[in-house]
Amino acid sequence: MFRSAANPIIRLVLFPVLLLFYLQSNGDPMPILAPIFVVIFLTIMPSKPPLNMLLTILIVLFFISFILVFIGGVLKDTPTGYALFCWALLFWGFYRSHRDPKDIFATLSIMVVIIMTVMNFQMGVATDFLPPLMFKGVIIAIIITYISFLLFPGDEQEIKVDQTSKIAAQKNIALISFKATAMCIALFVLMAVESSQTILIAITLSNMLKIPIATDHRIYSQNKIVTTSVGILFTLPVLMLFTFGIPTWVLIGVTLFCGLQLASYAIRRQCTFTIYQLLFSNFIVLTYQVIKHQGVDSLSAEFLRLISIVIAILVGVLLLNLTKHSAQPLVKVEKQ
Repeated sequence: MFRSAANPIIRLVLFPVLLLFYLQSNGDPMPILAPIFVVIFLTIMPSKPPLNMLLTILIVLFFISFILVFIGGVLKDTPTGYALFCWALLFWGFYRSHRDPKDIFATLSIMVVIIMTVMNFQMGVATDFLPPLMFKGVIIAIIITYISFLLFPGDEQEIKVDQTSKIAAQKNIALISFKATAMCIALFVLMAVESSQTILIAITLSNMLKIPIATDHRIYSQNKIVTTSVGILFTLPVLMLFTFGIPTWVLIGVTLFCGLQLASYAIRRQCTFTIYQLLFSNFIVLTYQVIKHQGVDSLSAEFLRLISIVIAILVGVLLLNLTKHSAQPLVKVEKQ
């Protein structure tokens, strides 16, 4: 394909949206997984990844998808052992995110802990099917990501890099320990009250806690509220048209148009890659919430999701305010 400055935007909008509609129409058990992984890959790899890097990611994610879930299944009948296991994984995830907020292994390990725990203890569902589903989603996402770079080549130049520092993580062990403990407690409380949106609230909260810069916590919390609101606004046309039962091909076209407008908005606002990832993760999840429900149910589902995210933001702001004097300043890493 021809090179164009718009190619990074086209990659990020076109492929997750088309993949989501395709998997949903084919009755995939969890159609949201692979599109979200595509968003994560495309926002942490602004240039075409080498094949050896993709192979490394695949091997590590195989470990995360199968081995961690297997260990969790073995320990689920031992509350203390399972709690320590989850705390250690969360600590490792937050430690890696303090070194690099876009670290994919940190993001996925935290997601596995949350999904595995809620399915085991709140939903009472065996997690045997989760590893193959996640690994299948990862494989699909890697293939789609690589194809997207082949069809629409070019590096992402418009989005600002995040701040990162390897030293900061080593000097903030107490802060990272506090975040892991707070995340465990929040997850336990959500399951205790049997919230129907436990996974959503917990993942949103973990995204807030991953930010390593204490002085930016207030700004980040405000950005999270803005990104959530913007994501909802850009999916409203999709919601309204879906309610009226328009053909799928028209709905896909409108979704792509809204996604392109969302990307343009993010570039104008000079957002960082972390916020960019949050914007499109929200956009894809909200779109999924729309197309998996019908009519009024779709509207109520989106409203319930908004309430859940607001709750997560309020809890996240409270926890971040408790840690705002602890973190070390980070240094900015320039793009290569």
